[in-house]
Amino acid sequence: MHNYFRIGGVAADLPYGWIDKCLDFCDYFLTGVSEYQKLITRNPIFLERVEGVGIIGVEEAINWGLSGPMLRASGIQWDLRKVDRYECYDEFDWEVQWQKEGDSLSRYLVRIGEMVESIKIIQQALEGIPGGPYENLEIRCFDRVRNPELNDFDYRFISKKPSPTFELSKQELYVRVEAPKGELGVFLIGDQNVFPWRWKIRRPGFINLQFFLKIGILKRGLWDDMGACTIFTPVLGITIGVLAIVWLEREISAGIQQRIGPEYAGPLGILQALADGTKLLFKENLLPSRGDTRLFSIGPSIAVISILLSYLIIPFGSNLVLSDLNIGVFLWIAISSIAPIGLLMSGYGSNNKYSFLGGLRAAAQSISYEIPLTLCVLSISLRAILEAQSKYGFWGWNLWRQPIGFIVFIISSLAECERLPFDLPEAEEELVAGYQTEYSGIKFGLFYVASYLNLLVSSLFVTVLYLGGWDLSIPYIFVPEFFEINKAGEVFGTTIGIFITLAKTYLFLFIPITTRWTLPRLRMDQLLNLGWKFLLPISLDIHDMFPMVTGFMNYGQQTVRAARYIGQSFMITLSHANRLPVTIQYPYEKLITSERFRGRIHFEFDKCIACEVCVRVCPIDLPVVDWKLETDIRKKQLLNYSIDFGICIFCGNCVEYCPTNCLSMTEEYELSTYDRHELNYNQISLGRLPMSLIDDYTIRTILNSPQITSE
Repeated sequence: MHNYFRIGGVAADLPYGWIDKCLDFCDYFLTGVSEYQKLITRNPIFLERVEGVGIIGVEEAINWGLSGPMLRASGIQWDLRKVDRYECYDEFDWEVQWQKEGDSLSRYLVRIGEMVESIKIIQQALEGIPGGPYENLEIRCFDRVRNPELNDFDYRFISKKPSPTFELSKQELYVRVEAPKGELGVFLIGDQNVFPWRWKIRRPGFINLQFFLKIGILKRGLWDDMGACTIFTPVLGITIGVLAIVWLEREISAGIQQRIGPEYAGPLGILQALADGTKLLFKENLLPSRGDTRLFSIGPSIAVISILLSYLIIPFGSNLVLSDLNIGVFLWIAISSIAPIGLLMSGYGSNNKYSFLGGLRAAAQSISYEIPLTLCVLSISLRAILEAQSKYGFWGWNLWRQPIGFIVFIISSLAECERLPFDLPEAEEELVAGYQTEYSGIKFGLFYVASYLNLLVSSLFVTVLYLGGWDLSIPYIFVPEFFEINKAGEVFGTTIGIFITLAKTYLFLFIPITTRWTLPRLRMDQLLNLGWKFLLPISLDIHDMFPMVTGFMNYGQQTVRAARYIGQSFMITLSHANRLPVTIQYPYEKLITSERFRGRIHFEFDKCIACEVCVRVCPIDLPVVDWKLETDIRKKQLLNYSIDFGICIFCGNCVEYCPTNCLSMTEEYELSTYDRHELNYNQISLGRLPMSLIDDYTIRTILNSPQITSE
């Protein structure tokens, strides 16, 4: 189906180097297929899941009109290239791939075998191309005319035009070819014209999808399994919550740093975290060769699972608590202390000194700040705490009853979540990446999921313990009674309670996100001193205010000075958030380059005399000049000229010393590619005239404004 069809013969020659690239690709593809078979085809887990699944017998395949790999996997050796003998397939040595079992594994093996056979056919076809010139004719056009019209309609679409002597007779025709999914049928009604009067294409994919109901792949609906739905709902809610936190942090960070932030993946860039997670999901998981693979693999899972269990005891609404326990707060603290064990296992199993030090730091940090975190809580029942706060409305929140306890709880929560300035376990300038140095793929992503899950659960506990939870009372006005929420039904009241709880939680997240870009990272000794020598004594005296104040006077000057500096830092951070971003949205916005900017080199073929001065003055002998001597006129004739921009340093010597001015610098600087060999430009690519930045209507040019130049 994907061959080069044209009635009446080939219209244009093949481009230069096309055959060699095809042969190289065939060798590369065969190597990839063999690696793919070693990785998946022989995998026992893969074989257990596809072997004996979706069996299609011979009679069923014929009765349903299946074709292609679906038919051949059921034990029928039927290939239209062998049956109808069209084109030149009979001249090649290839075999029809088929299997007898008729299950999903057979269909997979047939497709893999057909890929290998297709490469064999392509290699034989390339070797059978007759000799003679098969290169692109653009070189001759450059020789004859200085500015050839290579972009007009006839040149670009000549390969799609049929021969002028061809016409479709007045009759009905049906043609079938072997497509990758099966038999592709084309029904035509001619009218003695180049184009058919009516046509219809019969694709094999619809029949294959229709047969899925027969083998039972689509019989079970999504909502049939209510148990899976029950598990899926909270997991989906937590996932959306984490995605919202990631998006919120990126937007707030972009505002503080005068950037635009994510905006392309979904509306307002809200799907950027989902795109990053999908990318990590498909990346390869690497294992350290000399590490403990069991501990290395279990560590990320323990960190995530221990934090997920903390959501069981959080009251999202008055009637929505997954597990209402009297020891709710202590259970959260006990469960959260398991996460550093997973980090320690990850660091030890990596067999890396940086990873191991990161795991030890995580364990020491967790132990140091768990005790102040526990002592800040007055009661162990979360529901009792919420009921006590809702009696007096807004002024009954524990934020006003225990302001110092609120500050201690925030600091301890940031340390437990390993957020700046307490991210010592993964300090990049000291430990590369800490306990996650050796990780890659989805295991690497699990650590970030655990971090954001821990941040979300900490914010939820701050909302429940100090901000009134689902209560939205303000002085002398009780909003639930005003709107009669309690009388409107439990469902509506629970929904409003969930919304209020989450709104307070995400508003509170502004504090740890802003702190990340305000305060510098502490040293390890400063972190331990802050936990053991400052927060622990304060948390012990929280319930007795007067002894606390007396003991607090010992830290008076240092505390006041630190608070003043921290407040000034936050003011500077917030002042930057009000400024407009100066980010240039490349490639939709571009700066106008200066007149002396050195970009891609432009080459004029007709001016070059093959003097090779550019080769001599180049510091790295980069230009390649291929010429031959014409004996009759005793002059050099240039054959090929190329420059590899992957090595070029753009010094401009070749342009400055060229005697015929056939080389010139342009303002084109976008020389990016996935293959560095494509940066080796020949005379055709060098001869392409660059479009001026001002004339490009697809972008918005930006002048050298004071904001940009000052940055």
